[in-house]
Amino acid sequence: MLLICHAAYARDTSSDSILAGGTLKPTDAFDMGAGHVDPLRALDPGLVYDMGARDYVVFLCSLGYTQAQIKSMLLPSPGVDTSCGGDESDLDLNYPAITVSDLSGSTTIRRTLRNVGRIKNAVYFASVRSPQGVHAVVWPRLLLFSRRKERITYYVTMIPLKRSQGRYDFGEVVWCDGHHRVRTPLIVHVNTTMDGGSSSGSLGGLQVA
Repeated sequence: MLLICHAAYARDTSSDSILAGGTLKPTDAFDMGAGHVDPLRALDPGLVYDMGARDYVVFLCSLGYTQAQIKSMLLPSPGVDTSCGGDESDLDLNYPAITVSDLSGSTTIRRTLRNVGRIKNAVYFASVRSPQGVHAVVWPRLLLFSRRKERITYYVTMIPLKRSQGRYDFGEVVWCDGHHRVRTPLIVHVNTTMDGGSSSGSLGGLQVA
């Protein structure tokens, strides 16, 4: 299964925010996901988030399903590993959006991108727009794809800076190679403050304060 979030646009033809029907408020990720699909750009997406049966098994494990229950949901397929390791996180489902509905401390989420572009030796650089009240860090900030390395995993650590007062806030991670723009929405609900209003953490030796 291929999940494409970047063959889409989130602005109208005048570069203004797309408005939601009925309310006419500026749309967010809950209204239109990563945006409206652009069919021409979808023909050459550059990067995709792809998933197989094992990814869904791990997701079900993270929700508390047993191996027996998971086996009962799958069609007979001897090649699918239905075991659970006990350390799975539902946040790590390789979906083209990152949603944390109960951010109470520094949280790291994993995603894996696959290069399906015509250029196999591609270099992508990351930019981040943190949701309000959150500090988001992406590591690594540079992805080097090759013919032998078409899948690369990256991590996003989100650190709450203040309470979001019962609302969801939105940001994004964008990967660019000069031609493709791969956008992943960040959707976060913060339920606490850390250390009396200050936050600190680390990722790969990088200190955040």
